[in-house]
Amino acid sequence: MRLLHFRVSHFNEKVRWTLDFKKLPHVREAMRPGLHARRMKKLTGQPLVPVLIIDGTPIAGSARIIDELERRHPDPPLYPADPADRARALAIQQYFDDEVAPEVRRLFWSTYVPDSAATARVLSDGFGAGTRFLFRTAVPVLRAVFRKNIGLDPANIARARERLPAHFDHLEKQIGPSGYLVGDRFSIADLAAAAILTAILRPPQFSYPIPEPWSPGLVELRDSLAQRAGFRWVMDMYARHRGTSSEVAPP
Repeated sequence: MRLLHFRVSHFNEKVRWTLDFKKLPHVREAMRPGLHARRMKKLTGQPLVPVLIIDGTPIAGSARIIDELERRHPDPPLYPADPADRARALAIQQYFDDEVAPEVRRLFWSTYVPDSAATARVLSDGFGAGTRFLFRTAVPVLRAVFRKNIGLDPANIARARERLPAHFDHLEKQIGPSGYLVGDRFSIADLAAAAILTAILRPPQFSYPIPEPWSPGLVELRDSLAQRAGFRWVMDMYARHRGTSSEVAPP
């Protein structure tokens, strides 16, 4: 299996975590943001990552990829066996994918985009000198396009900040006596919620730490959430269940 991904992305982290949780050997190929779109469209008809290639067939979208991995490799399971629990777990995943993910992504990038050098440093992290030079040159010129693509207008950013406490309220209400969101074991609900919130919480076990120093705005945002039960829950899920990477070297 070959995973085409962005290092920094929370959606891509969902798939990496699933592959690692199931201990499925795979090759990872990090895409250069912006430069990836043409290849993704050729492969899948759409421009987004993650894309996982299984037996020569590309699958796009974290939820679709996880569904296929669960079908092919059901052990250890991420989907609860009980139909009602499974439906609830998948609904939690959809909520974090559709409602939370776009807003925490906006909050993350809103702390970086005003600083072109810091933005270029994050986008080019892990690549060579040529890519770093390209992004240092391109980011100031393409900043307006980047803002538009992510929805970084003042109204969207303000709305994301206003809604963030409610997202944490929603998460914290789902945490059961077992410490998990559904039933008494780790499931797709826990993985999806924790992975999506890494956009702003950045647990130490996240696969690709962002370059230091972090933007002051991100540090401030993260610190403002540190006393929340949801913050502690995400850190606990990562400490207990993130495990080790199943990435292998390409042949």
